Amino acid sequence: MTVFAMASDGVRIALHELGDPDGAPVLMIHGFSSNTQRNWIDAHWSESLAEAGLRGIGMDLRGHGDSDHPARGYEVDHFVDDVDAVLEQLALPDPPGAIGYSMGARLLWRHAGTRPAAFRALVLGGLPAGDPFQRFDVALAHRALEGEAEAGPMEAFIVELAGTFPEHDPATLITLAGEVSKTLFDPEDSPPDLPTLLMTGEKDRRASDTETLLPLLPDGRFEPIHGRNHVNAPTSGHFRRTASAFLKEQLA
Repeated sequence: MTVFAMASDGVRIALHELGDPDGAPVLMIHGFSSNTQRNWIDAHWSESLAEAGLRGIGMDLRGHGDSDHPARGYEVDHFVDDVDAVLEQLALPDPPGAIGYSMGARLLWRHAGTRPAAFRALVLGGLPAGDPFQRFDVALAHRALEGEAEAGPMEAFIVELAGTFPEHDPATLITLAGEVSKTLFDPEDSPPDLPTLLMTGEKDRRASDTETLLPLLPDGRFEPIHGRNHVNAPTSGHFRRTASAFLKEQLA
């Protein structure tokens, strides 16, 4: 059953349950152009969470999945506020854990760094030390989507990702990437001060520098995801089991 949290600007944020319904809660945030179904449920995270006694709460980012897809309103502050709205909707007695992948990992880094009491522990997968949307030309990407221009490498990558799943509108996701890129990710700006596990695929060219973030974390650790790249890392059993075990320990 899908329930919705209402963001401050009226956008509905879809929430999906997975794992053990009676377990310790864990908020789960997918990556750009994905959604809870694709990133977590189809990748069998429910089974690993249930085995660890964890209740997963998958949040579809605005513009993704079953959440609303507004024409505008994709600045970083909106995404951070959406997490606030979800936590308010859940009304949990204690702060939960959280798992984020790629764009979801950047969002959790930003949120936890400015709201240190919101979560008890983080697992951040596929997190680059820089911003993958840097130097993204949103106008060029829109023209490339319409076949009116030749995209540069970054624009071609975003256009390809935006069209990955048929349930999403590529033009909306390109607009989203353009608005997010106005506030580039700076990991040195308020890093999270709570137990944090970083995991990245050994073959991930988009986040090959994740381990360099460790000195910014007072309580951080890093573990590679064997044999995986940025796209297929969420399907890794090693990723699922390691993340679930870490959060089980931290939330006990």
